[in-house]
Amino acid sequence: MDKQIGLFHLKTDKVFRNEFECAAWYEDVLVKAGDYPVNVFDYRIMHFDDDRRKHLNGRVDGHCGGVYVGMSGTIVSDEFGARFCGMPISGYDNHKNAGKDAHHSMFAYMFSVVDSIQNDPETSWELFPEYEIRDGSIYLI
Repeated sequence: MDKQIGLFHLKTDKVFRNEFECAAWYEDVLVKAGDYPVNVFDYRIMHFDDDRRKHLNGRVDGHCGGVYVGMSGTIVSDEFGARFCGMPISGYDNHKNAGKDAHHSMFAYMFSVVDSIQNDPETSWELFPEYEIRDGSIYLI
């Protein structure tokens, strides 16, 4: 189960690069400034009865210890041309998909989000009021 725990504030329009299986293939996606949901996939709250780990009670945990931000945008340019030994062998038009809808997913480790919230006054990360930071982790209050 995934759960939204906050917002990511993209302060200016930004072009993100989606990369694919072939190292040369990519898609540049323009995402407009705005607020985007911060989700934890495989969301769970740590609960322990063992006094040795009591301090972990209420800690948010999830897949890979990270958060995901999904953002919709439009393609600016892309590269999916045929390659031979890494060299282009076709006349691929990098702008033929420009303007089409696309999606960019951003992953960040929770410890990086916590560090940004605690130490960067200009942070783009915001937790919902029911969550707080303690001991370098995110907890459900």
